[in-house]
Amino acid sequence: MSTPRYRSTFSPFKRTLLRPILLTLFLAFLLLILTDRHPDPPRVPEINESTKRQFAAHAINNTLIIVPVNEGMLDWADNLLCSLHRHIPTFDTRKIIFWALDTKAQNILDGRGHATYHDPTLFGVSTNENLHYDTAAYKRMMKERPKFFIDVLSTGYDILMLDADTIFFQSPLHFRDDRPGVDAVFSSDAREFYQVQDAFRDWWRRGDKMPPVCNGIFWMRASEKTVRLWQKMLDVLNGGWRTSIYRLLAFQDDQRGMDCLLNDGRAKLVGPFPEGISEDMVAGRYSTTPGTKMGKHTGELGIRLLDQTSVVNGHLLKNRRDQYEILLEELRARGEDRISVHFNWGTTEMTKLEGARKMGLWFLDDQGKCVLDRWNEDREEGVDKMNEMDELDLSAESI
Repeated sequence: MSTPRYRSTFSPFKRTLLRPILLTLFLAFLLLILTDRHPDPPRVPEINESTKRQFAAHAINNTLIIVPVNEGMLDWADNLLCSLHRHIPTFDTRKIIFWALDTKAQNILDGRGHATYHDPTLFGVSTNENLHYDTAAYKRMMKERPKFFIDVLSTGYDILMLDADTIFFQSPLHFRDDRPGVDAVFSSDAREFYQVQDAFRDWWRRGDKMPPVCNGIFWMRASEKTVRLWQKMLDVLNGGWRTSIYRLLAFQDDQRGMDCLLNDGRAKLVGPFPEGISEDMVAGRYSTTPGTKMGKHTGELGIRLLDQTSVVNGHLLKNRRDQYEILLEELRARGEDRISVHFNWGTTEMTKLEGARKMGLWFLDDQGKCVLDRWNEDREEGVDKMNEMDELDLSAESI
């Protein structure tokens, strides 16, 4: 008995329609390949001699303190400066270099006697684009950051990056770590405290090798490795259709992109670890074998994470306030204290300014002047302004 011949389920009419559709899709894909620009060549830093002299004059132990700001965020820069004057009066704020994202901000800061850096080739706007969540202009400005970091790190100076919406109770120079094997020190962007949730099982993560980090507060050593890290980010962000799926599903922007890169095998967590992360949690997590699927960069970057209580991010400050107060008391019982507060929560429901004022962490008066003698912490009596906020409903459920 002969074997029955396979019969197509498509009728001749359907096959006639299918051919031009497939041909059209093939031609569209071919056109996409031919017309899409190739990835940009590696960025060539262009820091002039005048800027290099400025860097040399402002570096502290080879570290440049960088605060990015535009005109719309100048009040936040003033609040940051005021916090330094209030809590660390010996800190020389003249050493800070303000990365002015627009010429208006540069002119104002120059007029006040501050050191500024401005690159007119990088996209920037004058308005506060993060007032009620991120706008397209805000996201575009964030994507310019890798170019800036490549330029500065290529001069040989380390970077201490501080977002303007941050206040300090101790010197930000605590974030420096020039020990061999430490390439960068990041603050945490996790939504839960590590004492409550496994740091390596955070659903915000982009892998199981590195908890979420924050690009708004970090120290980074100048080296070929760190320049290569930012160049890789640029390659993905500017990769056209070749990296489009990666960008859409995981990379998204510079913040989440950094999580992706630090979880692809090129980085390893180094001590001292923040509270909630122990040696046994880290042991065996990183491969040291060359030639693995992660490639030649396996474990080449040593990353240290800052403690979540002493360097608290806005998500934890606003949405986990009760836990933060308990952990802050425990921190002080160990003879330590908080270093900084970063107001980097989502601003859909509450602006950063509203939250900072309600928490007693806005140090400017109605005329924008720094108030040095109002709300000084009384550590002897353990008075904490946060404990006076019981009437404020800032729980995660209400936000």
